[in-house]
Amino acid sequence: MFLNPGHPSNNPTGHFWPNVNYFMQEAADDLNINLTTIYANRNHILMKSFAKDVIENKPDFAVIVNEKGVATSLVNKITAQKIKVFMLLNDLTNEELNALTPEQREYYAGSLIPNNFDAGFTLAEQLHQSINFSNSDSQSKVNILALHGDETSPASIARAEGLQSFITDNRNINLIDSTVANWSKQQAYEKVSGILKHQKIDIIWAANDAMACGATSAVINAGKADSMLIGGINWDDDIPLGRLSVSVGGHVTLGAYAMVLLKEQWLGVSKAKRVKHSIFQHSNVEAYETFMTALKQKRFHRCDFTQFLSNHTKAQTFSIENLICH
Repeated sequence: MFLNPGHPSNNPTGHFWPNVNYFMQEAADDLNINLTTIYANRNHILMKSFAKDVIENKPDFAVIVNEKGVATSLVNKITAQKIKVFMLLNDLTNEELNALTPEQREYYAGSLIPNNFDAGFTLAEQLHQSINFSNSDSQSKVNILALHGDETSPASIARAEGLQSFITDNRNINLIDSTVANWSKQQAYEKVSGILKHQKIDIIWAANDAMACGATSAVINAGKADSMLIGGINWDDDIPLGRLSVSVGGHVTLGAYAMVLLKEQWLGVSKAKRVKHSIFQHSNVEAYETFMTALKQKRFHRCDFTQFLSNHTKAQTFSIENLICH
């Protein structure tokens, strides 16, 4: 059972969470897993109540996302009923994990997260390289505006740390403002519209593509689109080609890999482990366009997800390239 923090379809925070579920379902079908998903619609108070749904359904595994610190309450209630929990995309923090009792820890089935620090760093790096290429005065300061998702989710914090690391490494960058837009296109539009009135910006770094698109709309309305580079994270499939300068993504597929890891646990092939997977790529790579076309056309049913099982006769590494089935 997957406790999806997002919406089941198009929404102001982008297509990411519906697409996570799409990949999970394709993998579940191949691996003979009965997957049930319930959606919180970005309502974290509602998500806390999902423990009741899990306990009533008694699945072999509950897949949980630790957004805005809601996971601890869920894990406590679900593991108390001897149901295993697996953390996807946002894990428990080390402190939260250490706070579990030995019995609860027995029902912690591990986690799968991408390297969000790398995503934040790579996004800043790609944007910076692009502006340096077009800027003849390499000594001038580059003004960056950062749009963060929230202040508590591990993914948001790690992406912000990646950005900060890049800024520290590059002295010609000036972080002129840093604000939270709650992963929302509309909130990003409103905040950027206000900031543009009193700040000169060269780059807008956004922690997801929805906020990057909101920022783009604000920049276009202000008549400054030609002088700014904007990038996000997620590889959302509803963004027109060329709308963003760069997008970093690939982690939308990790729900499928979670199905693989849980199938292996259920078969006794592997034990619970915390996995940090280097799945992120930027949209300037060759595989990006092929992958996005396949996602828009929902063609990943052609992929055999059993090939990612470690005991498969021709086991493959879980990667963007190996997912693309022509």
